[in-house]
Amino acid sequence: MRLLRDVSLKGKLMVIIMLTSSVALLLACAAFVLYEGILFRRDIVGDLTVKAEVIGSQSTAAVKFKDPKAATEILEKLKAEKRIVAACIFGRDGQVLAKYERPDIAGAFSPPEPRYNGHSFQRGCVELFREIVDNQHNLGSVYLKSDLLELNTRLQHYAKIVGVVLLVSISVAWLLSFLLQRVVSQPILHLAKTTRVVSAEKNYALRAVKQSQDELGELIDGFNEMLAQIQARDAELERAREHLEQRVQERTRELQQEVAERKQAEERLRATAVRLERSNRELQDFAYVASHDLQEPLRKAQAFGDRLKVACGKSLGAEGRDYLERMQAAAKRMQILIDDLLAFSRVTTKASPFELVDLNKIAREVLADLEVRIQQSGGEVVLGGLPALEADPLQMRQLFQNLLGNALKFHQEAKPPVVKVHARVLNQPSPGAAPGSTEDEFCRITVEDNGIGFDEKYLDRIFILFQRLHGRSAYEGTGIGLAICRKIADRHGGSITANSSPGEGSTFVVTLPLRQPKQGAA
Repeated sequence: MRLLRDVSLKGKLMVIIMLTSSVALLLACAAFVLYEGILFRRDIVGDLTVKAEVIGSQSTAAVKFKDPKAATEILEKLKAEKRIVAACIFGRDGQVLAKYERPDIAGAFSPPEPRYNGHSFQRGCVELFREIVDNQHNLGSVYLKSDLLELNTRLQHYAKIVGVVLLVSISVAWLLSFLLQRVVSQPILHLAKTTRVVSAEKNYALRAVKQSQDELGELIDGFNEMLAQIQARDAELERAREHLEQRVQERTRELQQEVAERKQAEERLRATAVRLERSNRELQDFAYVASHDLQEPLRKAQAFGDRLKVACGKSLGAEGRDYLERMQAAAKRMQILIDDLLAFSRVTTKASPFELVDLNKIAREVLADLEVRIQQSGGEVVLGGLPALEADPLQMRQLFQNLLGNALKFHQEAKPPVVKVHARVLNQPSPGAAPGSTEDEFCRITVEDNGIGFDEKYLDRIFILFQRLHGRSAYEGTGIGLAICRKIADRHGGSITANSSPGEGSTFVVTLPLRQPKQGAA
């Protein structure tokens, strides 16, 4: 009951007791009144039946001889009956022989249709028909109509009695509920008070007083047992807290020492990183300068070798010309190696700012440069759609030059190379980004060929400087091209990898961001 939800326990008990007793008493009174009403109706029908039979027996001759005057005189005797409102005597043919109407009733009385034995209660009245019998012959019928004023008066009287009884009973019930509710409410209120004190003061040493051995007593025992368990657990938690504080202090000192050691290690790492960066820069500068310095004596060796071959080629003999050709071939390889080293060092030392680059245009220019090699090998390069991205245009050219050049170079004998280049844009987190960070757009460029392939256990090796899986006699090159590709991908914030099997061709996959960070666009 929502109305009693916020009422105190004392009030709820009193309301329950009073409502229960009042409803029970009201039902008993209603049953009594109903029973009295049924008895009254039965009595009034019996009384009217007796009167109708008396009138019928007295009016036998009048009905038989159709004497309205005698019948009217018989009905006039009903004036002494205050409850009779109207009466009629019907003949055998259903015609009204005589009728009576109480003088205080206004308006002309209209007799109903004649019927034989039966009665019915109408609104405010009761009607009864009884047949007139003589020697088991039906001569007609008597109609009586009586009001129910006595019933209404009696019901009003009963209502007053019920009202007085209810008022007295409710008063007695209130007094008894006020006195008896303490038996239930006092232990519960005491328990509630103890609960509030324990909750406010956090004093789990308090105990509620047990006042009886009933269910309330068991409830109080359970409450006290719960307080005892909480008190014991609280004491245990306090001991654990003290121990934890001690451990926290010890761990704090350890962490402070670890932080100090880590700071020292970070300082050493920063110093080492500075030294490594300086050393790398010096190595790059050295490689660039050394390569330039090697160019001059190498050009002279090539130039004098050419002059020697022209001026003294005939006088050298076959063995001398073989030595000269080997020297020139070695010088040529040295020149290629120096050029590749310069290209590798220029990825970082001679890098250009990033700009919007159309990879379709770059790829077509590279194919134009490789046109002669494609024709010589009888190969085919299928170029799919490539996007535009922010990059170094020269390094993108180097990337496609090396990947397409390798795909054409490492082809199987008696099988023309077929190279397919395509790309697609995808969303993925940036390398090294925190989990849940915004995804960036990347371009995944795929270069597929039907060449000789390689074993994937050598995957990391092919991207290292001077690492070759095949001898120079089989395939020319210095082993720097793929190292340059990896360095270009790293500089652009991307990656490069490959999938391959021996004799099944290779697939190189380069992933590059479509847009470069502002701080890296230089």
